[in-house]
Amino acid sequence: MNHILAQYLFNKEILYKNPQTNIVSEKEIVVEKKEISSVKATSIEVTPAAATTPKITATPPPPAPVVEIPKPVVPVTIPLKLNHKVLVLTEVISEDEKVLLGNILKAVGLSLAQIDLIEMQKTQQIDYPSFIAQKVTTKFISFGVGLSKLNWDILLIPYQIRTVAAIDFLLANELSAIAADTKLKKDLWAALQKMFSK
Repeated sequence: MNHILAQYLFNKEILYKNPQTNIVSEKEIVVEKKEISSVKATSIEVTPAAATTPKITATPPPPAPVVEIPKPVVPVTIPLKLNHKVLVLTEVISEDEKVLLGNILKAVGLSLAQIDLIEMQKTQQIDYPSFIAQKVTTKFISFGVGLSKLNWDILLIPYQIRTVAAIDFLLANELSAIAADTKLKKDLWAALQKMFSK
């Protein structure tokens, strides 16, 4: 216990020497008391007239740092201008993946020039009502992009065709995963044969 606090608490009582402090007599307590009152600590100030009641001065808290809250990013909805019956959706597509996609399309009798290719990193958001209203697309193939990412309420199971509003939807793995896995290539081929045989 701090000897100053002990003196405050036991002001008019007889104190005995505590082996943890160096105080030997009451005179030393008074001398130390005078030294402390001359220092005038910032949190407790003891005046000789009111030795029994300490005057507590509050220091103002430091100003809170100003934190700027970033505004939420609102996705840009771009009205679609679709020209083809087949729409392919990817997150991003590299040149190698474009070559693979070209080979996949060639297997069903199409080319890259005969489809609408949308990369999510460039488009950000596709408006579902305007997509349905255009009635251009009849086949929608998504490589690695779930439709929940578009905020569309259509649940797709990978490699199973689902028809909604006269549009056949197909969800497949990312093109890079398909390129590396023979089983995924077979699953995609089977689903594409069903989709394009209609």
